[in-house]
Amino acid sequence: MVATGTLGSLLGPWALNLVRIRDPFARGLTLGTISHAQGTAVALQEGEEQGAMAGLAMILAGILTATLAPAAIWLVLQITAPA
Repeated sequence: MVATGTLGSLLGPWALNLVRIRDPFARGLTLGTISHAQGTAVALQEGEEQGAMAGLAMILAGILTATLAPAAIWLVLQITAPA
């Protein structure tokens, strides 16, 4: 988790500039999703809209992960269980 946040916050803005993503909404969602709290802090430095979208993305990703992870684990266990 620390490596993901650190690498995403260091390389994320550079990569977004490289592929010419300038939309504040898209930049915030991307940084919040890939870099968690560190990405949200970087997005907030870019602007208020980016920071708000990054925070929203981080929250939604957490909710989605907590909701879908048990179902994904159950599915993997069903597939890999001996017959």
